[in-house]
Amino acid sequence: MSDRLDLVNYERERRPMFLPNTFSAHKTYSEEKAAQIDEEISSIFEEAHKRVGKVLSKRQKVLDDLAHLLLEKEVGQGEELREMLSKSNPGIAALLPEQPS
Repeated sequence: MSDRLDLVNYERERRPMFLPNTFSAHKTYSEEKAAQIDEEISSIFEEAHKRVGKVLSKRQKVLDDLAHLLLEKEVGQGEELREMLSKSNPGIAALLPEQPS
């Protein structure tokens, strides 16, 4: 599903793995369409990769602090992680699960 390929399902027919290849289903779309699908998938992955890179760069300090904590202790307790994350993003504290009492 994309703007370029519309809301169409290009998935191949599913079949049991144990059947021989002679029973394999043929594609219901052309090689040109297959190339478009490949390009669109690459574009989606590229966009996601850039977005993840931005998020990680923005949170670099907290990731470094977390790595340092794990190198020292090997295990981080819930409260330590909550405190560390809430310093980098104060709004995240409300999203984190409460520690059981």
